[in-house]
Amino acid sequence: MIRYEVKLNKIGEMTTLPDSQRLFGFLINNSKKYCCEEDISSFVRGVRQQEQKCMISNLLPSGYYPIPKEFIMQKMQGRLNKNQEEIKKLEEMQMKLRGESEEVVQKLREKNKAKKLNKVHKDELYKEIQSCKSQLEKIKADFSSNSKLINSLSSKNIYETVKRMDFIEQNQLKALLKLGESNDKIRVDDLLKFNYIKKNRTFIQKFRLENQIKQLPGIPNVAYSLPILSFENQKGDIQRQFSFFVEVREGTCISRALEAMNERLDSAKKEKDIFEYGIPCFLGGKASSGYNEYRIYSIEKSKEAEGLRQVFADDRYLNIGMLLPNFDKIDAQMSVLDIYTSDRKPFEIEYEIPKVISFITTGSVIKLKQDKTDLYEVGKSIDNSRYNPMYKKNAIIFGNSYLVKLEVN
Repeated sequence: MIRYEVKLNKIGEMTTLPDSQRLFGFLINNSKKYCCEEDISSFVRGVRQQEQKCMISNLLPSGYYPIPKEFIMQKMQGRLNKNQEEIKKLEEMQMKLRGESEEVVQKLREKNKAKKLNKVHKDELYKEIQSCKSQLEKIKADFSSNSKLINSLSSKNIYETVKRMDFIEQNQLKALLKLGESNDKIRVDDLLKFNYIKKNRTFIQKFRLENQIKQLPGIPNVAYSLPILSFENQKGDIQRQFSFFVEVREGTCISRALEAMNERLDSAKKEKDIFEYGIPCFLGGKASSGYNEYRIYSIEKSKEAEGLRQVFADDRYLNIGMLLPNFDKIDAQMSVLDIYTSDRKPFEIEYEIPKVISFITTGSVIKLKQDKTDLYEVGKSIDNSRYNPMYKKNAIIFGNSYLVKLEVN
């Protein structure tokens, strides 16, 4: 098996983050330049029938993995319980400090009143007043420090912090998961030490000139909102480098297409124009308006040992693509799954009834039922040509997502 990491630069704005289905279509379409139609049809049919092994991830920020948020919150539950115990102690301390501050304020009022009436012991009263003020400042500082600590220990604030973290550096994922294994308390600051990327989404107003497009005067124009995605780190720097992973057998049409693209890149590097040009591609809609444009600037490959892709019962895997699950292989009760149901048309017809398909999304954690299960059996692909006659024979909805082994159970 060959694993490829395809690296791309983002050009302009993006309206969507391409998923593994779209990338599969992109790769198959590119393979037409290097393979005959018969080979491509045979490969696609083999993927659907699980005779060909092919796994593809979503497009991800380069060097980052999606964060398994729900899995992390479950692992941290014990530490969050410790937090609640500490918060309870701090709240009791706050009550005590509030009572002490009221006593000092009352004493300060009495001293100030006595100072106005007593001219003899004025200096002594002044010292006592300053002492009360110092006590009050100390109580105020302790109260403020405890309040910050309560906020840092708050389960709600920890959850909100994890929720903002969409992608974590690949080499920090294990350390992030390890946070749940300690019996000590956890703070928001412990999470902010990690390098992460968050996704932002804004909307711009667009108009479609229906009367000009259809050349029918009187048809009203259509206004709609177009989502614009951006990805930034803690410093606010915008992420422009993205990657996706492909794992296939050597010599298949996708492998041949990627090898040819890599040779093209190597040739461009020798001419020192790869970083300016690369291989242009559009991965999403609105291409005519200049959205979702990328340039492939590197394809890195490595050979994976066949045994490394076999799952054992105690292993857990991070899903980093759109996975059509095979629940005969997945231990759903021991997995942490985020399910997404497409709002598009049904994908297939079964017994003359349209079926809507749900996917397992990125960031889900999967545990399998049996030892030595091949990872390629976790997902599946389904025939799409029967539902939509516009598609050619052997067209499929690709659901074999790329899975990454987690080193923490």
